[in-house]
Amino acid sequence: MPSSPLVLITGANGFVGYAVLAGALKAKYRVRAVVRRQEAIDVISKGHSTRDYLSSGALTFAIVPDNTVPGAYHEAAKSCSYIIHIASPLGTHPGDLVSAAVAGNRSILETARATPTIKRIVFTASTASIRPFERMFLTYPANQAIMSGRAAEVPALTADTRVPTQPPISDDAPGFHRYNNSKIAATNIVDEYTAAPEFRNSHFSIINIMPGWTLGPEELAKNKQEAFKGSNMILAWLFGDFSLAPFLALPADEFPPLLSETVHLDDVVEAHVKALDTERIPSKYQSFLLCSNAPTGPKLMDAVDIVRKEFSQEVADGKIPFTGKLDTIESNFDVTSAEHDLLGHPLQPYENQVRDTVGWFMHLSDS
Repeated sequence: MPSSPLVLITGANGFVGYAVLAGALKAKYRVRAVVRRQEAIDVISKGHSTRDYLSSGALTFAIVPDNTVPGAYHEAAKSCSYIIHIASPLGTHPGDLVSAAVAGNRSILETARATPTIKRIVFTASTASIRPFERMFLTYPANQAIMSGRAAEVPALTADTRVPTQPPISDDAPGFHRYNNSKIAATNIVDEYTAAPEFRNSHFSIINIMPGWTLGPEELAKNKQEAFKGSNMILAWLFGDFSLAPFLALPADEFPPLLSETVHLDDVVEAHVKALDTERIPSKYQSFLLCSNAPTGPKLMDAVDIVRKEFSQEVADGKIPFTGKLDTIESNFDVTSAEHDLLGHPLQPYENQVRDTVGWFMHLSDS
C-alpha cells in the first residue's frame, strides 16, 4: 500500500498548531512537525493525542530555529505533499512583528516553489488579516453605523476583503496593533504572489484560513495558570479581573469591548485538514473566513448565562465568580463559503465554544 501523504506543519507546539497537528494525524496524514527547539519536540511527544504516532513514524520532527532566513524550510519540506503554515509571532511578543510574519510567509512560498512534491500550502491567516486595527474600537465609523442601526451600510467582512498594508508603527505600540498589522502584511504578501504569472503556472495551490478568536481546550496547557495565554484569554474575565486594556494601550481600569469574531477550535482544525483536499477545494487560490453566529457574531456577555446553565454547581460553589466583563462590538460578516464549501456544516455556536472551554478549564490543576 502507498504511504499516506506527508504534511509539513509549522508552529506545531502552539495552541492552534498542536490541535491541527493532532487533527491531521487523526485524518491519516503523516506529519512532519516544525518547531524552533528540542524542548518543543519533548512537549509534543508527550501529548496524549500525538504520542501514539511516534513509533509508527507517522509523526516526525524538524527543527528550524529561524524561519526568516532564505531556504529555512527547504530541508524540512523534502518529500512533503502539503504545507500548513501556522507559525507567526503573537501580539504578546515584543518588537517588530510585521517583518517576522512577512519573512515567514515568503520563506514558505520559496520552499514550495523549490519543492516539486508540494501540491498545496494552507496559510493560517486571521480576521485581523482583513480589517484595520481601528475596527477594534467603538469609535470606528463602521462600528458606529452598526450600533446606530445602520448595519446595511457596512460592507460585510468576507474572506475576500482586503486592507492595504499599514504604515510602520513603533516597536513599542500595543500588542494587538502590532499583531494586526503583521497579519495584514503577511496575507497581502501571499495575495501579491498569487497575482503573478509564475504562480498561475506553478505546481501548487494556496488556501488561506482566517479564524476569529479561537476558543477551545488547549491540550498542552498543564494548569490554570497557562490556560489563558492564547486566544482563550477572552474568557478569562469569567474567573478574574481581566481586561484587554493593556493590549490596546488603554488605562488599566478600563474594560474595552471586543469585536465579536469567535470560532470553535474544532472548526479551525477541521477547516485546515479539509483544506488539504484538492478535490474538495479545487481552487488555485481561495480564502475562507471562520466566525460563528453569523452575521453579527455572538453577544460575548452571553457567556454568563451559558455558564450558569452548564456549570450550575460550580457557580454555586463560587468556582466561577464572574469577576470581570467583556462587552461586544457587533460585527458584520459572511462565512457562507466556509460553511457550505469547506466544512459542509454550520460553524459551532458561541454556546459550544464557552461550554467546552470552561469545562476544560475547570478540570485543570491550579498550578
